[in-house]
Amino acid sequence: MTQTVPTPFAVAPYLKEIGRGKDGARGLPRERARELMAAILDGAVSDLALGAVLIALRMKGEEAAEIAGFLDAVGPTLRRVPSAAGPADPGWVVIPSYNGARSIANLVPLLAMLLAREGTPVLIHGQPSEPEAGRRRVTTEEIFRELGVPECATPEDAVQRRRDGLPAVLTLESVCPPLARLIDLRRLLGVRNVGHTLAKLICPVEGASLLITSYTHPHFRDMKAELFATTGTHAMAMRATDGESVVNARRPQSVERWFRGAHTTVLTGESVARADLELPGMDAVATARWTRDVLDGRIPIPTAIRAQADVIAAAVESAAAT
Repeated sequence: MTQTVPTPFAVAPYLKEIGRGKDGARGLPRERARELMAAILDGAVSDLALGAVLIALRMKGEEAAEIAGFLDAVGPTLRRVPSAAGPADPGWVVIPSYNGARSIANLVPLLAMLLAREGTPVLIHGQPSEPEAGRRRVTTEEIFRELGVPECATPEDAVQRRRDGLPAVLTLESVCPPLARLIDLRRLLGVRNVGHTLAKLICPVEGASLLITSYTHPHFRDMKAELFATTGTHAMAMRATDGESVVNARRPQSVERWFRGAHTTVLTGESVARADLELPGMDAVATARWTRDVLDGRIPIPTAIRAQADVIAAAVESAAAT
């Protein structure tokens, strides 16, 4: 019996819009972006065409409507963490963690542990970063393992972590395999692609959520602001600390919130950052030991981290009350 070979998805009409170079390229409308990303995630785009699309998107830059369409395609592929409560469930705080520390201790685990033990459910998802020119990053997952909080085996296991008052840590592969495969193409192409941006914007949970995200350049802040206003995403954003969505405990910075399209600034760092704050060494063991000392009260909680945890908890509470 002759097997029918599926016809590859035709990307030429899309490349004619996104691949016209720096000045001529246009972003895809939301629905066409959804169509293209759905085909990519489904494996219907040939390797050659996929490489062309990813490089064209990288050269063009990211636009809010296009990213919204890509996220529309990602949504049905997510393996979502179940809600652990009834209709009054305040939902999860979702912290994507895909970079890791390279110049200052990674305090994402401390932020997450503080929130979780005080009753705010936290989900961390991520994927190990690639080494950069010999500089190894200390990932959030490594520190959690040293703290005795390894990755959950499945999204369903995250519910038990929530009941135990601990953050739920999941790999991207466990919540969205097609997106994990897209990110893995960095090993082949040598550069990041739009999959990295999408991974940092997903909330793989059922019900309500608050996304904690960050940006490295003003353009990305503006793009995300437009995206959150358009989609109504409940999110907080700040300038990234080594690419991670945690405030810099030594440098003043602002934290912004978007809720049902409305925007507010919920934290300004001038009064909480301390330039002379003593932090642990960069390795995972030292950071975990220091984090445990903070959680056990032997070292004071950094004021900036305490402030970020407080505004996150307040946002979750206020959202649940509306």
